[in-house]
Amino acid sequence: MSKIEPGTLKCIIAAGETHALLAALSERVRAGDIRRIGLETLLVHTESEPAELRDWLSGVLAEGQSLLVVEFEKWSGFGEGVDREWLLARGH
Repeated sequence: MSKIEPGTLKCIIAAGETHALLAALSERVRAGDIRRIGLETLLVHTESEPAELRDWLSGVLAEGQSLLVVEFEKWSGFGEGVDREWLLARGH
């Protein structure tokens, strides 16, 4: 496993498909620090503030599309769609 860089976990929820958001994030965040959960949700581990992520990503949103960026320190997950090992490496 590669070294975990400093940062916190952010959840990015978009009203619509996230392919463009994923491409934009990949320009600034290591691919190993991004995980897709469903069509409209991404998990990102980065030092960037939620407002920074919002500003970067707002430029690639389709007309009428919205997004929410949430930073959190506590989480709980269940099921095969949640990469527990990846999350634990980036949690406390």
